[in-house]
Amino acid sequence: MAGLTPEQKQEYDDQGYVLLKSLLLPEEIQRLVEELEAVVDRVAREYYAAGRIKSLYEDEGFKTRLIKIVDGDPAAYDEFVGARGAVSTPQPTLGPEMFRILSEPKLLDIVEGIVGTEIRCQGRHRLRPKMPGVNVADFRWHEDTAYAAQRITYVQQQYGLDAADPDQHGAFLSRIVAAPQMAEPNFWIPLVDVNEENGCLQMLPGGHRHTPAYEDQWRPDSFVRELDGLVPVAVPMQVGDALLIHQHLPHASPPNRSDHIRWSVDIRFQDDRRRTKSAREPGFLARSKERPQDVVTEYEGYVRIREAVKEFQRNTNTRL
Repeated sequence: MAGLTPEQKQEYDDQGYVLLKSLLLPEEIQRLVEELEAVVDRVAREYYAAGRIKSLYEDEGFKTRLIKIVDGDPAAYDEFVGARGAVSTPQPTLGPEMFRILSEPKLLDIVEGIVGTEIRCQGRHRLRPKMPGVNVADFRWHEDTAYAAQRITYVQQQYGLDAADPDQHGAFLSRIVAAPQMAEPNFWIPLVDVNEENGCLQMLPGGHRHTPAYEDQWRPDSFVRELDGLVPVAVPMQVGDALLIHQHLPHASPPNRSDHIRWSVDIRFQDDRRRTKSAREPGFLARSKERPQDVVTEYEGYVRIREAVKEFQRNTNTRL
């Protein structure tokens, strides 16, 4: 098992993130790109046959073809982000190559050094085709596991969302539960080279270490002043790199100001012995010494889990 070096683990603990250069081979990423290109092609043909777009845009490449399709019919974007109303095959972006990335041994080796031997890949993995000039995939400063309401409010106000901003609202507060403070390492993996022009992630190094005690988190005066003085850092990356992010590190995804799509995947893991974060998206057991017979090793097995959840919802009329 490779995992993080002692220096990388210290950087993760101190800064809240580690840039892992060339963790994956370009050809490993290319196989996923080709799988997604096939999905783009299928969506283009379905929309063209339905008269919803005027061309198949076959001369466009991976970075631009979806832009043309979405320009013709904005609903096509929903086919890739899982929004309701998508007309293509259910979960069109979860294919064998995506599953291969989710269960990649090099990722699991790193995760094992953080959460232990019982590893669950959370079902909240996401493909993010960040379109130029479309703010739906722009994310203000946030933490991936939100358990400190005041802390998030402070980060938003301090780094780009003033309290007087018309976009400021309390909707996110209704989604906050005092989540257990368990490790949930997140990998952010670009499928194209990323830089500040096309919206590379920005980190707030060390921001994950400053959180008020739980009993103080709901007081109006409990903003985390320790975040003052921390300097945001942009993290350009190349294909094959992976960014390991602590679940409480404030980070942001700024607008894409380029002429192409910033494709990326983010994947979250947790200790399988802890409560699953989402019953609607339970994920799968990716590695285990205690229950090796239950590890999901094939794409079809994960599909069966997801379909079983959907069937349970249909049969019981339960909203998970």
